[in-house]
Amino acid sequence: MRTRIAILIGIVALVAGGVVFVAAQDGAGQGQRPPHREGMQPPPPHIGVPDVEHLAQALSLTDAQKAELKPFLDSERETVDALLKKLGDSHQQLEAATKDGHFDEALVRTLAGQQAQAQIDLTVEHERVKARIYNVLTPEQRTKAEQMHRHGHHGPGGPGMLPPPPPRPDN
Repeated sequence: MRTRIAILIGIVALVAGGVVFVAAQDGAGQGQRPPHREGMQPPPPHIGVPDVEHLAQALSLTDAQKAELKPFLDSERETVDALLKKLGDSHQQLEAATKDGHFDEALVRTLAGQQAQAQIDLTVEHERVKARIYNVLTPEQRTKAEQMHRHGHHGPGGPGMLPPPPPRPDN
């Protein structure tokens, strides 16, 4: 059961990372450059690292669990956002290096290696987040997370994603 929960959280993180990676490459195969990244807003909380309130709603976290996870998730979000930026920057450099049919194999290999390392680092961070969340959950919450995964819940990021939090009432 522990493995299934870890797989669930991993899928959530990897799907979110994959969505960002695909978005960074959007248009690359169509002769278009990816959108300019300077000044872009950071990814929403559900991309990369889950928001503690989202987890709280989906898994009925206690206040103590939220208090334990929030600083960790906020810190991890900064790390993941930096890695996503690194990945996007590397992609931009690759696009610039191969513009108009130019090809320098050594440079392409170097940039591809940078992208691969960023993907590796993202995977490590996602696994770190999965493990931390899993270790905070009660057996009942782990079962609930497993059931959500087993039933193929489709949230904003696709299969296996946690449901979005309900809208907050205006105060």
